[in-house]
This record gives sequence, C-alpha cells and structure tokens, in this order.
Amino acid sequence: MLIRNSGCRYVEFLWNGYKCLFLENELIRVEILVDKGTDIVEFLYKPFDIDFMWRSPIPLYPQSKLIQTAPTKIGSFIDFYPGGWQEIFPNGGVICEYKGAIIGLHGEVALLPWNYKIIEDNEKVVSIKFSVYTYRTPFYLEKTITIRSGLPYIEIDEEVFNLAGEEIDFIWGHHPAFGKPFISEDCIIKIKGGKIKVVQGDGKSLTNLKQVEGEWPFVEGIDGKLVDISKVPSENDNISDVIFISDIPEGYYEIINEKLKIGFFMEFPKEIFKYIWFWRIAKGSYNYPWWGRNYNIALEPFSSLPNLTEAIKRNDQLKLKENSSLKCKLKAGVKIL
Repeated sequence: MLIRNSGCRYVEFLWNGYKCLFLENELIRVEILVDKGTDIVEFLYKPFDIDFMWRSPIPLYPQSKLIQTAPTKIGSFIDFYPGGWQEIFPNGGVICEYKGAIIGLHGEVALLPWNYKIIEDNEKVVSIKFSVYTYRTPFYLEKTITIRSGLPYIEIDEEVFNLAGEEIDFIWGHHPAFGKPFISEDCIIKIKGGKIKVVQGDGKSLTNLKQVEGEWPFVEGIDGKLVDISKVPSENDNISDVIFISDIPEGYYEIINEKLKIGFFMEFPKEIFKYIWFWRIAKGSYNYPWWGRNYNIALEPFSSLPNLTEAIKRNDQLKLKENSSLKCKLKAGVKIL
C-alpha cells in the first residue's frame, strides 16, 4: 500500500503471480521480487530514466504454472532467470553434491520465496528485512535493505545462520547483471587491481581472449596482443567469457558510462567476498541457453571460485560452525560524474 507520494516509500504488488516490492525515494526506484529470491530486477535512476539492470530474454513464468519440458543437467536457475541481481547461496557455479544434497546452479535461495517485515517506514528512511530458510541445506538468511531520502543507493545488511549440529561449508555471492541503456562500448570498469583468470562462457562461446592468467586490466588476446578488459565491448563484438578476478585490493568497483555521465558502484567486504566474477557477453554465446541474443555484463562479488565441491578441494569455501552466523554489509547505487 502506498501511504506517501514523496520522500522514502514502498509499494507492495503482484507481478505475474509473484509478490513484489517497489522501494523508492526522490532519486531511485528498486523493484524486488520477494517471491523469487529477492531478485532486484529494476534499479532505476529517476532523473535520467535509466534502469541499470539487464533484462533476460527468458520470460519469468509463474512458478505454479510453468511445466518444464525436462529437467536440465544444471538445475532450474536459468529457467527462472529474469536478469537483474540475484543472491547466490550456498553454491556458486554449476550443480554439485554436498554431503548427499544435490545443489543446482547458483544454489537455493535465488529460487525461493522470502518473507519480509517492515522495520522502519517514514519520509527519511525505509528499511525492510527479508528472510528465508534453505531446504536442502541447514541455513537461515536475513537481509535488510535500506533506502534513505536524497541518496541514490541502497544499503544491505545480511546475516547467514548455520542451523545444523555440525560445521557446514558454503559459497556466497551477489550476481548483478547490467544491460542497456546503461551498458555500451562507452562504459569503463574501474577496479583498483587484481589477478585475472579467463575461462570460456556459456554454451558455444566465442572470445577474443586466450584462456590465460594476467593482471587487471590486461589479458592476452587470441591475436597475441594485450586486451584491456576494463573497456566494455560493443554490442556486436561477438564475444562471451567469464573472468575471475582475485587478490582485489578493495571491495569496491564502478562501471562508468562516459557518454551518459553516469555510473553504478558496489561496495562489499573483501574479507568475505574475495573475488569478483566478471561475466561479459556481446552476442557471442550460441546454443543453450543464450542462442546469440545477449548483450550484458555482470560484476559479481563472490566468496569463492566455482563450485562448492571444487571450492572445498581448494580450501576456498566459507565455513560456519554449528549454531553460528556470519554478517556482512554492502552498498550499491548510482554515481553521477
């Protein structure tokens, strides 16, 4: 219910059968799919009428009505992926088995309905707490999203609880994907440094990079020349790859569109999210699941490299002892040049 038409406010509504929230102030509007992982599917900067989030070409069908033609080998994440920004937990990357539990691509919580409670609601600040229990693993998550009057960003306070009677391993990440009209060849990615490892993208993918290691932002190209991957490719560059950035000096990045004079930033604790997964795709991924359609990038703070089974072998995972928890804070939003 809309109780104000100025300052900070929220609106509850149904979209395609999903319970959703608009959270907004004078500058930004954020749309959250409460019934589907608390996905942020819109992050709109009102003065420029620019939504930063990428829209997937895959329709978001009502979960109660979609009958899947056949189970996929990776799980159901892609079938219910509208684009935007997902919470990834307790697995990141392809399907794995953990202590007898089969966990699909990118874990459980992005496919679950969350509960929510209004914590604070006035013209100066709106704060909403979301919560969810996982069903194949013994976790409980709480996430509070706050918006403040006159500020073009959101604040996120999270805590994950291990409810088991034993130590549990997990991967934790955030998966924001950015698209048009914000993303173009006029965009520059600003990260202060790090080591780079390049792998092939989804499906049948093309790339202009060798699958090698390097130092941000340069990677050896297939032609032997260095490629500056801080420059976002153009829509028709026909590439698709995933780049893992480690040893980051700070938990912060910016994507700046120099032509539009606007950017997006994310701030996160690098002691928890030690990596940035960089997914870039410019119509270069063929066959399932993208069929040569996508133009987007994603810069994803992650605790580990994929996936949970391999992370445990590398001793790269997060752990929680029985009846313990882990907290983190993030901030994300608009940067005006």
